[in-house]
Amino acid sequence: MIRFANAAIAFLFVCALSAGQASETYEPSTYGLGLPRDLPLLGVADADYPDWQLRESQAVYADVSGLRMKGWVQKIAAISLASQKNGDQYWGRLPGTVYDSQTMELMTQEFKRLGFVIEETPFTIPRDWTPSQWNASYTVNGKTVKLDSVFPVGETSPSPEAGLTAEAVWVGIGAEPDFLGREVKGKAVVIYSTFVPGGRSHSASRRARIFNANLRASEAGAAMIINVMAVPGNGRFNPLGAPSAEYGIPLVTINQDEGFALRDVLGSGARVDVHLQLDIDIRTNVQTANVVARLAGAGTEEIVIAAHTDGFFQGAMDNAAGLASGLEIARHYAAKPVEQRPRSLVFFLFPDHHHGEVGLKLFEQNYAWDNVAIALTLEHPSQTQLYWYNDDLMTSNAIGAFRWNAMGSERFIGMVKRTLREHGVSIYTEMNPKPKLTRQAPGFHIIDHVIYHTTLDIPELVPAEGLERSTRAFLNVIDRVNGMSLQELRQTTRAGKAN
Repeated sequence: MIRFANAAIAFLFVCALSAGQASETYEPSTYGLGLPRDLPLLGVADADYPDWQLRESQAVYADVSGLRMKGWVQKIAAISLASQKNGDQYWGRLPGTVYDSQTMELMTQEFKRLGFVIEETPFTIPRDWTPSQWNASYTVNGKTVKLDSVFPVGETSPSPEAGLTAEAVWVGIGAEPDFLGREVKGKAVVIYSTFVPGGRSHSASRRARIFNANLRASEAGAAMIINVMAVPGNGRFNPLGAPSAEYGIPLVTINQDEGFALRDVLGSGARVDVHLQLDIDIRTNVQTANVVARLAGAGTEEIVIAAHTDGFFQGAMDNAAGLASGLEIARHYAAKPVEQRPRSLVFFLFPDHHHGEVGLKLFEQNYAWDNVAIALTLEHPSQTQLYWYNDDLMTSNAIGAFRWNAMGSERFIGMVKRTLREHGVSIYTEMNPKPKLTRQAPGFHIIDHVIYHTTLDIPELVPAEGLERSTRAFLNVIDRVNGMSLQELRQTTRAGKAN
């Protein structure tokens, strides 16, 4: 078995294929350090992250344990791994599956143990797009190379039943100049796409609003589209947002190792034909349920905390980490007597964040928000800071910064920013304008999103230290909110109307 160490040797591989001298099997080229391929080299031990020392006034949160939360992250990720072990190509904690039920059961049992009252509300997802099975390969000079990392983009179209074969054409990043003079009609259009900044948004997607490369290729009559995800390593990538169904064009991702090997073959001038077979199931009337866990407080007002339970692949950061943080918050307050809980804690768990958010919309539309002090969304609260370094993907012992939103009075928003800083939680300079849960009550969230919807989303990249910082900040915000009235928390306009 021959290992190709760089692009030059990969070119020799093409020449050998042409001469009929290559083996039927080979180990593909690799390009720099990458994940999850090089996790033994790039993994960072939890003990290696710098500790954030609590101030004396915050010693009340010393009971928060990052390692305990990390244990929950691993348990929840293990549910997804069982899906993969079962042979599911489209694997993870998907609504309406046994893994959905197992995740909810794990959470509800812990909430019950802590003394919360559980209410389950079944509901139906009318339509859920689900790939059932797929495979892809390319042929050059009579030899076929399997594309192991191929993964369908959310809501993409299937191939014909017998599969689809088309000549490959490389169009770089797929900006308008890249298409000039290129005939792509009926071709397998290969586009190099970079994260901006996360696995869900990437430069070829219409969501990113940068190059619109996938839409451009669709409008130009491509037979299929292949996004080479510009992340060193051998990951798999499941972004959302394929071209609209009216084009009927399959869109898939492949990793950089396989994508660059394909690029090198195309660079040799050899004709390359790509074959894709992709079956899509549209599940209808998918049965699942929301769960509400309630811990009574001394008064009638409430703190609402939401987290989604579904996840693609292991979904360690997205959103096992958010669930783990929620359990730690629950444990912290459950240990206090009711008189030290001025407001009731209401945890809302929903299973379809990536699948239409039917459950979330039902909850938002039917909940009584007038008595809610704040709504906190727990999502992606800890991630190792990653860097692109020459041709390497590099880990670090730093915690990534977060996109964030806070909505309410100026006093509340200022308090949230100050509290995050005091607990070592870094945020983007500009606030995102969109709340995660509802506009019907004051609220806030933080969210990291570089590795989500990818096989890089693993417990090893969810630092226990980051879980501690975020969760202590959440607790401190809640405690400070409990010292404020509903009027002090709500935003008012100059006309004096509540927003």
